[in-house]
Amino acid sequence: MKFNKHIDRYIDLVESGSLIVGEDIKKLIVLIKEKLSQPNVFIDSEKIDKAIEKIEEYFPYKLLDWEKFIIGLVHCYYDDETLVWNTFLLVMGRGAGKNGFISALSWYLTTSFHGKREYNVDIVANSEDQAKTSFEDVYNVIDDNKKLQKAFYYTKEKIVFKKTKSYIKYNTSNARTKDGLRPACIIFDEIHEYEDYSNIKVFKSALGKKEHSRTFMITTNGNVRGGVLDDYLEIAEAILKGENKTMRLLPIIYRLDDDKEVDDKEMWNKANPSFKFFKDLRIEMEQEYEDMKYQPQLAIEFMTKRMN
Repeated sequence: MKFNKHIDRYIDLVESGSLIVGEDIKKLIVLIKEKLSQPNVFIDSEKIDKAIEKIEEYFPYKLLDWEKFIIGLVHCYYDDETLVWNTFLLVMGRGAGKNGFISALSWYLTTSFHGKREYNVDIVANSEDQAKTSFEDVYNVIDDNKKLQKAFYYTKEKIVFKKTKSYIKYNTSNARTKDGLRPACIIFDEIHEYEDYSNIKVFKSALGKKEHSRTFMITTNGNVRGGVLDDYLEIAEAILKGENKTMRLLPIIYRLDDDKEVDDKEMWNKANPSFKFFKDLRIEMEQEYEDMKYQPQLAIEFMTKRMN
């Protein structure tokens, strides 16, 4: 084992060609190996194993390799106890399970398995329905498990782990006052819908009050050009090219390398790392692909949302 078994496994799958991934992920692997090979980096394998074990114990699914890989990268620190990466940009095709993944991760971060008191998680999105997606995943997992019900206070607006006093809340751009925010973790959901930075500025400015504050930006691609996502994709490109070595942002971008690859279904794994594991998703995407041959207006949606 070089770094951690879950990080190493994913690196091996990519480098051996066992996984079909795009150039962005290949560059990401080079970046990660370079960062984690520094002598002042510590990887908390105990926390990684505990997070994966407990998520799989309480959530109704097994984690895929890409999910275990990201959980591993969340637990990488420098000797001065700061995070190697405090911001994660996760871009992938619709249906890959990014909301389910971030639900499980946000749940874990509030618990005593993570071990941080008042490690508050705020989920932010443009619409209330989108903001509630991951929140309701966590709510339902607790509501279905008597053991978890004893460990949490939970309502339709707020979930609190009793021992750590850490909460999960959902927020929209125009809902509730932002005064008194004390987040340790902010999840910006579907940032392709953000036309400006007003929401991001308010929440990001509240960070830094807690040790190991983290930001997750999860999204498919979208139709808003010149918005927030395009800016972050530009930053991501500079990081992956090695032009920016100081930012603690980790860009994890799943997409086709070329539009023509859409005609080879094997290449769909580049945009959606869960594609070969989710049978229903595969059937749905194959049907959409056939439909767009006869209804060209559907092609833009398929290329944007499914192929990124």
